[in-house]
Amino acid sequence: FLFNHAGSPWLTQYWSRQVVRKVYGDLSPEAGYSGDEDQGLMGALAVLMKIGIFSMDGGTSARPVYEIGSPVFDKVVIELDPNYYPGKEIRISTQNQGEESYYVQSASWKGKEHDQCWIFHDEFIKGGELILNMGDRPNENWGVANPVPE
Repeated sequence: FLFNHAGSPWLTQYWSRQVVRKVYGDLSPEAGYSGDEDQGLMGALAVLMKIGIFSMDGGTSARPVYEIGSPVFDKVVIELDPNYYPGKEIRISTQNQGEESYYVQSASWKGKEHDQCWIFHDEFIKGGELILNMGDRPNENWGVANPVPE
């Protein structure tokens, strides 16, 4: 996900998908993470990478962000607890996602074009749908105009 900070989100999409395949793609020591869960942290990382979001700073910045990677699912629904979050649910949907279609071509958030490789946490928890149109070639123009806030 450091590639998002370096202005090359397509490399984040490529490498995050490779990590998911090679490290979290199986349950055997030969072809996947071997089960030493590190008290759940590595399992949580696997889930976040597979749904296509991650926070490089663990939410410690003044205004935290979630960075966009390369989801392996067609649709994920995260139900938000109303005791803590104002939104009902977050939906992350992909179009044309597949084994070789892991590059974001375009995106929309809550029905509006989204041309950045991140979303503020305080906006994300209000709920909505992130739709990622995927392809098999990098779109080196998507997500580069607005760098990840530091």
